[in-house]
Amino acid sequence: MPKLTSEKKRKSGATPVKIMDTTLRDAHQSLLATRLRTEDMLPIAAKIDKVGYAAIEMWGGATFDTSIRYLREDPWERLRKLKKVMPKTPFQMLLRGQNLVGYRHYADDVVERFVDRAISNGIDILRIFDALNDLRNLKMAFKATLKYGGKVEGSFCYTLSRFHNNNLFVELAKRLEDMGSDAICIKDMAGLLSPYAAFDLVSKLKEAVSVPIHLHSHDTSAMAVSTYLKAIEAGVDIIDTAISSMASGTSHPPVETIVNILKGSRYDPGMDMALLTKIADYFKEVRKKYKEFESDYTGVDPRVLVYQIPGGMTSNLALQLSEQQALDRMTEVLEEVPRVRKDLGFPPLVTPSSQIVGTQATLNVLTGERYKVITTETKNYLKGLYGKPSGPINKEIQKKGVGGEERVTCRPADLIEPELEQSRLRLRKENKSAAKSVEDLLTYTMFPKVALDFFEKRDNADKRVAEVAEKGGVPADETSRESPPLIAPSEFTVKVHGETFQVKVGGMGHPGEGGRPYFIYIDGQLEEVLVESQLEVVQSEEGRIDSRVGGRSTRPKVADEGDVTTPMPGSVVAIKVRVGNKVKAGQVVLVIEAMKMQSEVHTPVSGVVKAIYVKEGDRVNPDEVLVRVG
Repeated sequence: MPKLTSEKKRKSGATPVKIMDTTLRDAHQSLLATRLRTEDMLPIAAKIDKVGYAAIEMWGGATFDTSIRYLREDPWERLRKLKKVMPKTPFQMLLRGQNLVGYRHYADDVVERFVDRAISNGIDILRIFDALNDLRNLKMAFKATLKYGGKVEGSFCYTLSRFHNNNLFVELAKRLEDMGSDAICIKDMAGLLSPYAAFDLVSKLKEAVSVPIHLHSHDTSAMAVSTYLKAIEAGVDIIDTAISSMASGTSHPPVETIVNILKGSRYDPGMDMALLTKIADYFKEVRKKYKEFESDYTGVDPRVLVYQIPGGMTSNLALQLSEQQALDRMTEVLEEVPRVRKDLGFPPLVTPSSQIVGTQATLNVLTGERYKVITTETKNYLKGLYGKPSGPINKEIQKKGVGGEERVTCRPADLIEPELEQSRLRLRKENKSAAKSVEDLLTYTMFPKVALDFFEKRDNADKRVAEVAEKGGVPADETSRESPPLIAPSEFTVKVHGETFQVKVGGMGHPGEGGRPYFIYIDGQLEEVLVESQLEVVQSEEGRIDSRVGGRSTRPKVADEGDVTTPMPGSVVAIKVRVGNKVKAGQVVLVIEAMKMQSEVHTPVSGVVKAIYVKEGDRVNPDEVLVRVG
């Protein structure tokens, strides 16, 4: 069939489907634990911009947290850099409603300012959803997006339970349109939507609302290509795909597959296969660099129809269990997830509810007792601070988690006082020079401890690169700070207390007396300048690297009943007692962050605090004594 021109398509009633690319956000979140670096996006960005995508999703979701927590990259800078080299295609981000890109609800002033800065820095479309489909939690994000000139893609989370059906989703779509949505997204984050259910849902949506319908699905169950085809036949306007070398499994259907299937039909998007092939070849090579972040749980798995775990959660959960030497218990955790989900009222599993359910399921398995340890976020969920789930919450679990406290029934954010000014004052007290912009203040407000660490690393890197430049080394500019050139670099991986660090060692400048200057980069950031005559000397001094990124543990091993430890590896967020304090059995002595969720650690016995072996920010393990009570 000859290819139709745009004019002929219009006259013939042809309706080419629009395609959004997820490669720079959800694809690597689903396959590579969100570890794709900006330096690996920029070289191919201009080509992606030429494809003709309806939009490119390249920000939001887990990318923000991962950038500052693991990659030591500024997510705002990523947005600006990509926008500079991709001026044609609209940028889309994933926004978790009142949770923004974090794991709790933020005050309205934080939501408004974040949306303002996201749009100012280059975001055109905000896909906004709430993990519980509680539309009250979308109001402020919608209002701010419309106020600052962005496009709202209101989303509902597709899930399966006796409390969810297509008629419910149609009603949600109507309400989203009434709230001001420019488009409606069916957010099928786990690949649960079957082909004929998709045809029925899209058909009903096209009758019920007047705005475009956008379908987002993952290929975990291997149904997504078929689901897309039936949705297209029913009239869906936009679908999400990834480039083939970053597609399938827990990611999305390959764009090349869809383009070839639709070629010559009335739905043909008319994309250049030669250009797509070049992009696919590029990511095929890039993906090899991130092999260690892949797992056996990112391929096709029809069991997702039972577990309902979204693509991004699967890869991250597998990585986190692996780092805790517990990957062999992944199946147990997966089987526990639907039980916890039922206890919590059948929430759709998408961040932050997926993180809450997944972490709680992991704790239930690793501690050997269900709800022996309940995360702070689970308790807040049980209180109603995340909104209202579709089904009833298990009363026993609710009582165990929050006692007789009354559930919140209003819009949860109505209970939160404005935060930004107080956050500004705290940050100034912590570090007067830490925040260089409103964007930095927002980063700190959402992830205070992680942000402070990031700011410190960033500032130190700036200073050190400047010093190197003065000596004739790397130029002290933005590019050199993020990915400075090295002479014959050597790369290796260091694992410390369950956390993985990418270490790159190389030399630059002229050899002098005693050897050439060598530079160490940990997770892409310049850490230290050394002068050694042999590279092997630096590589063998694991203790020196270890002490900088976490320190060798000198804590005693758990031996007595009064030894307080953590149920899983993590970092100390808060210490609630002092040496000499009297404590009662069950009293909270520490708060630990593990798998991005916070958990209270209790003393198993009553007595007096004899010793505290940790400070805030320390990485800790289950076999170590953190507090000793006697």
